[in-house]
Amino acid sequence: MIIDYQLASAKKKVLDALKDEELFVYPTDTLYGFGGDARSQSVIQRAYEVKKRPQNMPISILVRDMKMMQDLAHISEKTAEIIRQFLPGALTLVLPAKNMSLPERLYSDNHYLGFRIPDHPFCRAMLEHFQYPIISSSVNISQTSALTNIHDIEEQFGNEVQLFISDSRLNNAQHSLGSTVIKMTDDSELQLLREGSIPFIEINRLLL
Repeated sequence: MIIDYQLASAKKKVLDALKDEELFVYPTDTLYGFGGDARSQSVIQRAYEVKKRPQNMPISILVRDMKMMQDLAHISEKTAEIIRQFLPGALTLVLPAKNMSLPERLYSDNHYLGFRIPDHPFCRAMLEHFQYPIISSSVNISQTSALTNIHDIEEQFGNEVQLFISDSRLNNAQHSLGSTVIKMTDDSELQLLREGSIPFIEINRLLL
């Protein structure tokens, strides 16, 4: 089922899917993502199976704001400055986890956790009405390019996922970069893991 994100029924269907621990597809400010309740072992397992994702590659999560992030991770002053400047936006932050309150597979071996706060109205609406983190992983088979058209996505994953939330802006994009992924280590060292929509030089310049 494909539903435009601007329809009232889209939010209701997604909230039902979150409650029922189902996997779904939703739009972000960069690419479409697989979503589901990040507290659910079965949702996370389903995402790995559908994407054929290696077990040692953790999946990021969506959070509402920095406060929600602080409940789960250690945030240094440098990290807080980056958050204030670039989020909501096309940035994934990998941070040292404060606790292991979510399923273990979301954490790297050294207890880091990836976070996104996308600048997209549908993501904001989900997080306003669902009080817990939501998984965020690009819509593709692992090691292949992310799909950018909702009809192509439904054709490839329609046997495994029932709900697809569409955004025509993404559907019409010829090419879209994913989020830039950075890691802030325990000792506040900034590392680039993947260059994306936000140039790393801009993030680095902020800290100089």
